[in-house]
Amino acid sequence: MSKVWFITGTSSGFGRQFVEQLSGTGDKIVATARNLDDIADLQAASPDNVHVAALDVTDKAQIQAAVREAVERFGRIDIVVNNAGYGLFGMLEEYTDEQIRRQFDVNVFGMLDVIRETLPVFKRQGSGHYVNLSSVFGVWAIPAFSLYAASKFAVEGFSKAMAAELAPFGIRTTIVEPGIFKTEFMGGSMKQADRLPEYAPVYEAFDKSYAAVHKGEQSKAVEAIIAMIDSENPPEHFPVGSTATFGIRDQLGKRIEEAAAWEQVSLLAD
Repeated sequence: MSKVWFITGTSSGFGRQFVEQLSGTGDKIVATARNLDDIADLQAASPDNVHVAALDVTDKAQIQAAVREAVERFGRIDIVVNNAGYGLFGMLEEYTDEQIRRQFDVNVFGMLDVIRETLPVFKRQGSGHYVNLSSVFGVWAIPAFSLYAASKFAVEGFSKAMAAELAPFGIRTTIVEPGIFKTEFMGGSMKQADRLPEYAPVYEAFDKSYAAVHKGEQSKAVEAIIAMIDSENPPEHFPVGSTATFGIRDQLGKRIEEAAAWEQVSLLAD
C-alpha cells in the first residue's frame, strides 16, 4: 500500500532529495516550499504522485491550507517530514535580536505549528510518523553555531516528549540528526552575523576544520533516512553519517564521564 508523505522545505537540499527519490516508488508526496516556482518541476516530473503546496512554516494560514490540500488530494497523511529550516552562523554576541527570533520562528515554532496542524489528521487515522530534522548540533554545540544548536536542542527536547505522548495513539516520532553533508547549509541558505574582529582566530580555526572534515552525499543520507522510515521499528533518534554517529557518541560519552566525575559532590545535594 502506498504511503502519503507531507514534506516541508523541498526547494533544495534534503527536502528536494526526498521528493526526487520517492516520486518513483508509487508513494504520494505533498511537496511544500515558500515559492511554488522553485518546486514546479517536481510536480511536472511526476504529476500523479506529487502535489505541490505553498508553505512558509512561519505562516499558520499557509500551514492550515497546505494540510487541508494534502488531505483533499490524497485522503490521508502517513508521514510528516519536518525538514524546513536554516543555519545561523556567528558568535553569540554578534547576533541581532531579529536574527535570534527568526532562527527560532523557523526552526522551532514553525515545526511545532506543522505538528499541531497535522496531529488531528494522525489521531483520526490512529497512525502516523513524525520525522523531525534535528542535527548533530542538536547534541553537540560548537562556537559559531550557538543559536542554531539551541534551536535544534529545542527540537530534540519537544520531540522526545511528544514521542512518549503520542505513542498511545499509534503515532511514531523520530529525531533525525544529520552530520555534515554537501548541501547549501553552509552556502546560500546560511544566514550570517556581522563578525567582530576579536573572533577572527576562532573563525579561522573553524574554516580550517570545516575544510578538512568529511562531507557526505546528501542523496545517500536521504536514502538512509527513507530506509529507516520504512523499517519495521524506526528508532527515536537516528544520527545520519559518520560525523553525526561518531560525534554524538563522543559527546554523550563525555557527558557521562563528567557526571560520574562530579557524582560525589552532586549527591551532597540530597
